[in-house]
Amino acid sequence: MNSRTREQREIAQLEKAQKFHKAKNYFIVLIIVLTVVYIVDELASNIRGTVASFTICDLFNTTFGTPEYDKASGTLDLVTTACYLIYLVSPFYKALADKYGRRLFLIINTLGMGVGMLISIISHNIALYLVGVVLMTFFTPNDVQVIYLMECAPKQHRAKLCSITKGIALISVSLLGLFVKLYVDRNNPGTWRNVYIIPIILAFAVGIAAIFLVKETPVFTKKRLEYLKASEEERKALTAADKADAEKEQSVSVPAAFKFIFKNKQTRYIAIVAVLMAFATGYTGKFQNMIEVGVARGAITTSGSETILMFYPLINGVFTLIGGFLTDALGRKKSALILGLWAAIGLGVFAWGCSAELNPYITGFAYGFSIAGLWSISDMLYFVITSESTPTQIRASVVGSMQLLGMVGTGLNMVYNGVVTLIAGSMNLPFVLTVSYLPLMAISLLIMMWKVKETKDVDLDNVVV
Repeated sequence: MNSRTREQREIAQLEKAQKFHKAKNYFIVLIIVLTVVYIVDELASNIRGTVASFTICDLFNTTFGTPEYDKASGTLDLVTTACYLIYLVSPFYKALADKYGRRLFLIINTLGMGVGMLISIISHNIALYLVGVVLMTFFTPNDVQVIYLMECAPKQHRAKLCSITKGIALISVSLLGLFVKLYVDRNNPGTWRNVYIIPIILAFAVGIAAIFLVKETPVFTKKRLEYLKASEEERKALTAADKADAEKEQSVSVPAAFKFIFKNKQTRYIAIVAVLMAFATGYTGKFQNMIEVGVARGAITTSGSETILMFYPLINGVFTLIGGFLTDALGRKKSALILGLWAAIGLGVFAWGCSAELNPYITGFAYGFSIAGLWSISDMLYFVITSESTPTQIRASVVGSMQLLGMVGTGLNMVYNGVVTLIAGSMNLPFVLTVSYLPLMAISLLIMMWKVKETKDVDLDNVVV
């Protein structure tokens, strides 16, 4: 097939997509599919942590709380940290969606999450399990469904739809707690695999459904058709314009972006807060382990642990939505301080609930409350406050570099968790992680209060630095 024939076929497909965009029920179907994809994304992101202790006991043939368990858990934390190096490829992978379209990568990412989870449950050795972890780690953070919503939803409903679908996806994580209750037998640790079955089926079902039900986004379709229908001279002009834009973006390299971040007082302090808060997220990777400590000590019943796992996602979803309203109502700085306090107070109460007899609904509320504040302040630091503190011509590069700094903080907390587990033991994690991470939160909030300026009313087109 020659290039002209391929282009004619592509034009026909894109024109068909344009007709779908105007179809009566297409947008409703699209929103349903994207919401289910978002649910799969959140399930795949949280599933490993929900069954972490059962997985370790099974793959390493050990018992929770023993020295052998601590060695296996700490070693796995350290090895898993290396898996996150796959993030270095992520920016280049994401860029392919600008070249080949959103639809292809929406499908690939969704099916990829399913494949990663499938490999994890068929593994009976740590090497194959890590292959599944790498795939899940690579495909879950791309969030093409969010780009779809941004490019397909009417402007007046865009933020609303993004918020609603995210809230539904966060609340859906409670299904994992239900699956643990229904399918995990504590006397048979290998039953952790059963928790993955429905998420895997859902990933493959919605991934395949997207092939037939979802068309390319209107924004990409229009731009691509303009190119394909253009004459040779017009194509050269479009290509030259694209190259000029690319060169303009490349002129702000990653080193230049980092130079700006650390040279500018506002972004320098934002970066410090972002790294400290990213480090302080370490307890989220050990939350199920902390719950199991409560079970082992008799502070939490088995049914109580299941209640916590089912209840915290509901609280997380509700307070994440509330946090979004706070950001616009009170300003970035005040809301960041409030969200940080949510995270700190929630962590303290959650750790208390894992060490002493406390109603499981209170413990679950505390954890959901904590991570709602934690992830909301993280989003604000990486995207909102950074964008509103950076000139237009370097904004994208600075935001991307700030995210890389966040990954450094995440990598540090994973290494720290592994070392602490090896030294202090998993039974002491509720106390050790709390006294480790609460001071980091406190320091970051003090820097936020004293050093970072409010950016709520900044004119994005005329940021003064």
